[in-house]
Amino acid sequence: MTKKKFLISLMTATALVVPTMPASAQSIDELKAQLALLAKRIEELEAKQATNEAAIKEVQVGEARMAAAQTPSSTSPAKVEKKVESSTFTVTGRVFADMGWVNDGDDTTDLNGTEFRAARIEVGGKVYDSVKYKLGIDVAGDDINITDAYLQYKTQNATTISIGQFKGPNSLEELTSSRYITFMERSSLTDAFDLRRELGISVGRTGDGYTLTAAIMKGEAGSDITVDSDRLTLAARGTYGQATDMGTWLVGASVRYRETDDDGGFRYRQRPHSHIAPRFVNTGTLSDKDFLIGLEGAYQRGSFHVASEYMRLENSNGGTNSRDASFWGGYVEAGWFLTGESKPLDLSKGSWGRPKVKSPIHEGGMGAWQIAARYDVIDLTDNGVFGGEQDTWMLGVNWYLNRNSRIMMNFSHSSIDDAFGVSLNGDDGKNSVDALGLRFQIDW
Repeated sequence: MTKKKFLISLMTATALVVPTMPASAQSIDELKAQLALLAKRIEELEAKQATNEAAIKEVQVGEARMAAAQTPSSTSPAKVEKKVESSTFTVTGRVFADMGWVNDGDDTTDLNGTEFRAARIEVGGKVYDSVKYKLGIDVAGDDINITDAYLQYKTQNATTISIGQFKGPNSLEELTSSRYITFMERSSLTDAFDLRRELGISVGRTGDGYTLTAAIMKGEAGSDITVDSDRLTLAARGTYGQATDMGTWLVGASVRYRETDDDGGFRYRQRPHSHIAPRFVNTGTLSDKDFLIGLEGAYQRGSFHVASEYMRLENSNGGTNSRDASFWGGYVEAGWFLTGESKPLDLSKGSWGRPKVKSPIHEGGMGAWQIAARYDVIDLTDNGVFGGEQDTWMLGVNWYLNRNSRIMMNFSHSSIDDAFGVSLNGDDGKNSVDALGLRFQIDW
């Protein structure tokens, strides 16, 4: 019903309910005349209102056009918001709480203790998809240490350029996160041959199953946020692998050359697979140049995995009569998930990844159970250098409560020979060490 009809009806009804009075032709004609005048007035008001609405709409359209003209065509508000959303910022961390017991056959060592093996906080993310960043600080131990601290740029042709502090491109296990390694400690060769993070620049490329990385590094950022630049490192690594119906496999090789201006030179040493234990093999300080070559391989099928690495290092003029001293190390390990999970190989990174737990504890399951065994050897004896040889058998059990937490138990037995340079081993240079370790690990 229009306003006009509504008002006419209202006035008609009002006329009908007014106090009764004698009706006459004159009063009826006057009423009709008044109604006609009111109807005309209503039509005039409606026309005026329509004119005003049209004017308002025209003004609004003009303002919208003016705002659009003032906005740059290359950067619309929608695009700016999308770019902001493409940048990310994340905070991650890990805590490894350890208990350990160590004793040796010569009764020179009988230790037990607890420690935080890692207590790390990391921030990272990406900016506009192509640039990534990461900064990590570890507060375990007596000092605050910088771990990763780098910027990384990824080009459109799958080439990655990293600048800052990061791990050098050597070793399958060294480049696998400590959150994903099978045992509480990495193999002997990673520590004995001083694989570490350093400051520098690296260029990497990935493709269909392969990775290639080369780096030049110069020292490292220390616990006091200073830079030790006495050491120069050149390193490179390549891997290739495929995922097939018969499983996933990976092979790789790496090289490294180092020299240092430090008057002391390099030394090579190792613990018996417990971080609370002292070092039972140790070359002492040798010369200031060395060269390393490494081979690696891994295979995973279903719940089973096996991996092995071999490295050989030559210290220039480090032996007696300025002869080169050659040392080597290696390991082979195998593991099995009793609950059906698998240890994934990440071919795009050339490293191990995080297992997926099928029945985590918080969902009423039993978690994931893995058993593993390893044989590990490091030989630091050659050409008059008696750092010693350490052969170790290890057994491990991993209980994954969920994807981000696990309880680990490791037992190891090490046999030591020709370690005349370490007083813990006695005059015959021989010893044996048993170690038991427990860890509660969580990361987020």
